[in-house]
Amino acid sequence: MTTNSPSPVVTPNKLRPLRLFFVVMVMFGITTTLHGLSPLATYGLGSVFFLLLAVFAFLIPAGMVASELATSHPQDGGVFVWVGAAFGANAGFLATWLQWLQDVIFWTVILTGSAAMLAIGFGWEAGADNKLYTVTVVVGTVWFASILTMFGIKSTGWAGTLGSLAGTIVPGVALVAFAIVYLAQGHPSNISFTPATFWPDLTNLSNLGFAISTIMVFAGIELMGTRIQEIESYERTYPRATFTSIALATCLLIPTVLAIGVLVPPSELNIAAGFVQAIDTVFSTVWFLPWVPALFAIALLIDSVGEITGWMAGTPVAMAKASRQGFLPARFGVMSNQAARPMLVAQAIFGSLISLAFVFIPTVEGVFWVLSALLVQLYLLMYVLLFASAYRLRQLKPALPRPWQIPGGHIGLTLACGTGIVFSLAGIGFGFVVPDSLGVSATNYVAVLTAALIFCLAAPAILIIRRTRLDFDA
Repeated sequence: MTTNSPSPVVTPNKLRPLRLFFVVMVMFGITTTLHGLSPLATYGLGSVFFLLLAVFAFLIPAGMVASELATSHPQDGGVFVWVGAAFGANAGFLATWLQWLQDVIFWTVILTGSAAMLAIGFGWEAGADNKLYTVTVVVGTVWFASILTMFGIKSTGWAGTLGSLAGTIVPGVALVAFAIVYLAQGHPSNISFTPATFWPDLTNLSNLGFAISTIMVFAGIELMGTRIQEIESYERTYPRATFTSIALATCLLIPTVLAIGVLVPPSELNIAAGFVQAIDTVFSTVWFLPWVPALFAIALLIDSVGEITGWMAGTPVAMAKASRQGFLPARFGVMSNQAARPMLVAQAIFGSLISLAFVFIPTVEGVFWVLSALLVQLYLLMYVLLFASAYRLRQLKPALPRPWQIPGGHIGLTLACGTGIVFSLAGIGFGFVVPDSLGVSATNYVAVLTAALIFCLAAPAILIIRRTRLDFDA
């Protein structure tokens, strides 16, 4: 590939490599969020079914595939390198674009939840649907996280560690403990724990569409592959960190979503702020400490910052690598202090503009769900490419050294990749089913989602065509 643009200067990495605990905390912070549990809590005990389905049909296969690809292709860049090795640079860029774009949309989704939780935590119920307030929180936090990420992977790692501990693990464990005490004192549960309720009504397509939110609770297990060269003894550390993160996420999220369901009636659940509603139930109606929900709301905002900076440490690096191969202007390929600063600024501007969606969609909760559905669609397309790449690379490069390999030989590979692809395609399909609880027109919902997908996929197509023409002219 040749271009007329000057080659960007890349600052070499001079920091000490990242150790296991640090990598686990960043991975856990990226893949685990308490924000996406509210929609699932409306299913009661059935939420456990959906979580376990996501763990075994999506998270574990994705973790195995990412571990094999990261350790066998130890170059920074993640999916750009892996998918590119299997299907060519254009496919690698498409995968990276999908990962990056859903990341930018994800900020709006997670910070919408944080803003709603802050408002409810401080007793301002109307703030959960106040557009100006929500936009202010989203834009302000995006820029704060972007500036923090510019200081490099260490500052990002510490933010991720703080977010994981103070913003995810402690609040999740505390809520479960509160729910147990609440029930022990004789208060009624809002969900039934009879075995029959474990099985949700799978004949209702609306239920299945709503349940795709389960996927994004666990997304991002592959992201640290973009920084593989900065991980100490990555051959051992990356797989160990991956499966430790999966175990931690599963053990925390299942009891937490049940605690939300116990404490908040499904009819009253705000899909963006259910966690703080649950806290508010305990401390405003039982133990009469109305200031406690505000502390939890702040903790969840810390969790959001940690999660967002974790994503920012990964996807811009992959996009910068794509820039150095001609897919984007050369200035976006510059790296300094282990951070892709030009990409960070560009995506912060873009992310701020996305928040304008609040102006055009009637309710904040409506924005939350439409953007949630869009980012799931984009990310699952990327995962289809990821699973297919792992399978193809085994065929193309059977002799390639693989320090960690999906167990079970060809059968194990086929099972992991096939399960992941089927689950991802099903999630894409069900994403077009509008949830009944939103009360919006199914036609309008599908039209908006389809138009957004076409726009999001047209952009990388144009960039790929541009690069191809530059190659041809050169």
